[in-house]
Amino acid sequence: MKGHSQEIAGEARRKPGRPRSKKSEEAIISATTKLLNDEGYAKLTVGKVAAHAKASKSTIYRRWPTKEHLIIEAFNRWPALTPHDKGDVLSDLLDLYRQFLRVLHRPPSNGIMPTLVAERAHNPALAAVFDPLMQMRRDPARAVFRRAIERGELARDTDTELAIDAIMGATVLRLYFTSGDLSVKSMRKYLVVVLRGLGARGY
Repeated sequence: MKGHSQEIAGEARRKPGRPRSKKSEEAIISATTKLLNDEGYAKLTVGKVAAHAKASKSTIYRRWPTKEHLIIEAFNRWPALTPHDKGDVLSDLLDLYRQFLRVLHRPPSNGIMPTLVAERAHNPALAAVFDPLMQMRRDPARAVFRRAIERGELARDTDTELAIDAIMGATVLRLYFTSGDLSVKSMRKYLVVVLRGLGARGY
């Protein structure tokens, strides 16, 4: 009977630990996001994150071995785009673009993305963890083009990676270099040009 009571007591002590662990993890990610947005990449340190999250540095390092891994974990929490089937490739791409704008213009995404893009250009450690994630973030567009090929809207040998580069390139150019028109109407015109260049049916 005594052993059974000790077992129950042990379970009672262990159960609260899991929620606290999850709460601590969320606090760490939240602190990372806030510091990155407020102070920038260079000034962010694991020590500052630990202080803001009320966690120890050893707790952070057990989960994220470097500052770069921690930042990418925060970035990876941003909503992923969903490749909805709207019936045709142009509508599908425009739907992805609308989702992208919603994520981009919502704090803290609107402040952090430029910081990461600029830092990645000269920081090999960040590029090593940032680039694979960005490749994964292209998957929704890949799904849209794959579906377009299956529908017969695009040829089987369509270079979808090049098409994605063209679309992302124009978006990044307008965002960070020319202050161009980011409206859905403007992007629709650009996508029509891209689809015509790809030989898409109906364009």
